[in-house]
Amino acid sequence: MNHNQTTEETQERATLYALGALSQHEARAFEVHLREGCPVCQAEISQYESVTGELGLAAPAVPPPAYLRELLVARLEREAAPPATAPAGASGTPLPTPVRAPSSVRLYLPWAVAACFAALFAFSYRSIRQIGQEIARQQERLVALQSEGEQLKTTLTQERMRVQQLDQVRSVLTSPGSRVVLLAGQGSAPSASGAVLWDTHRNRWLVTASLPPPPVGKAYQLWFITTAQAKISAGVIRTDVTGQSFTIIDVPSDVSKQVAAAAITLEPEGGSEQPTMPIYVLGRVG
Repeated sequence: MNHNQTTEETQERATLYALGALSQHEARAFEVHLREGCPVCQAEISQYESVTGELGLAAPAVPPPAYLRELLVARLEREAAPPATAPAGASGTPLPTPVRAPSSVRLYLPWAVAACFAALFAFSYRSIRQIGQEIARQQERLVALQSEGEQLKTTLTQERMRVQQLDQVRSVLTSPGSRVVLLAGQGSAPSASGAVLWDTHRNRWLVTASLPPPPVGKAYQLWFITTAQAKISAGVIRTDVTGQSFTIIDVPSDVSKQVAAAAITLEPEGGSEQPTMPIYVLGRVG
């Protein structure tokens, strides 16, 4: 008989069938009922089968509770027992079989199964949450390691540059005829300092300076000051974020014969034809 609407009985039977909790006789009868084309039961069994399939994949396999096994064993033993023969009446007619009340297993089995799945869900949720927290910690550690790696890479690059600069300084200082011009801070930057290492053999200046970091849109410019007080641009010198500079400048041969001093000023970015601002450091060629 097909059903017109969902009832507690149809829901219970579909649930037990989806969970495999019906007896063989009950399961066969329910399958026959489904083949007869009951739309209500077919919809219920489709819904519960999809849910139980997802539940089976959502949680790791764990041993079932001991009480559930005992309930199932008790039911199997009871169903395997042969049916008792109904006693005959005085006339020889068998007495009607009394209606048996629903067994406690049938009443409590759905709740036991639901409790089992609830426990599995709770365990899975805690496990997934712990895994998520561990992944977050590992990601934070990875970000920290990447940051440390970038810092080490920057430090290594800076150290390599210092080694190269020291090699160049040593090369100039050991060159015959080299000269040293010390640059002293002036009124605009009294704490600034620097030095010019003059390689007279190659006719070049190796300029080091410690200057205040330039403002945005400004740059430092090096000047040759001749004996006639003419100021000839030697080019813009770049500094790092701390104001440190290391620059190599080629000295024109006609200028090298008349240069009397070296100076650095703060100019608009790109440089100026003539100094437009006060001198930051100055050093006289002795």
